[in-house]
Amino acid sequence: MEVSSLFEWFKSRNEESAINKTLVHMQKVLECVVEFEKAVSYLLVERNIDLALKVFFRVDEIEHQADGIRRNILNMISKAEIKPTIRENLIHLTQRIDDIANAANAGARIFIYMNHTDFMKLDEEVHKKYLEMARISVDAVKNVNIMVNKLLTAKEEEIHQLGEQVNILEHQCDDLRHGINRILVSNNPDINPFSAIEIHNCVSTLEAVTDNAEDVADYIIMLTVAKR
Repeated sequence: MEVSSLFEWFKSRNEESAINKTLVHMQKVLECVVEFEKAVSYLLVERNIDLALKVFFRVDEIEHQADGIRRNILNMISKAEIKPTIRENLIHLTQRIDDIANAANAGARIFIYMNHTDFMKLDEEVHKKYLEMARISVDAVKNVNIMVNKLLTAKEEEIHQLGEQVNILEHQCDDLRHGINRILVSNNPDINPFSAIEIHNCVSTLEAVTDNAEDVADYIIMLTVAKR
């Protein structure tokens, strides 16, 4: 059967090992984001820095596992007898999915070495908004996970609806990030300036999780309608 798009290629179940690896990769990326949210909750809700650090280290381990799966997928793709356009689309999809885990891990690494005392000095509303951003990021990536799985069976309309939900969640995360910035520039706690930079960075990397999730969702939607 001649397939004209990656969407059709998935539904035809060609090169099933590569497809299965893609699903496993997406699940591992979701796990990375879920664990990051858990660590943030341990830090900001339970105020348990030691437990939070253990989970942040786990995020790093999971992201490393996701990297290994990504490399296996790319190796499979390079050897598979598939149309060049489908190969290129699958490579881009794999890399975009991996970007989600990279963003979560970047945030985890900042929390591992940051000055937690300075972070805990921030306005409580900052903590609430940051925790909400983490929770939204999990919801967004869960939707992306469903989208990737539905590449095997779903109609275009179902995937588009999920993509719209990811877009809504990404916008909510943007609003929270702007709210945090407004508080940070109007309140000046006595913290190390280098801590201020890292606090800004950890907010940016968390926002990048939903940004990257939206990129994957938009790319999948494009694949469902693209005819090569």
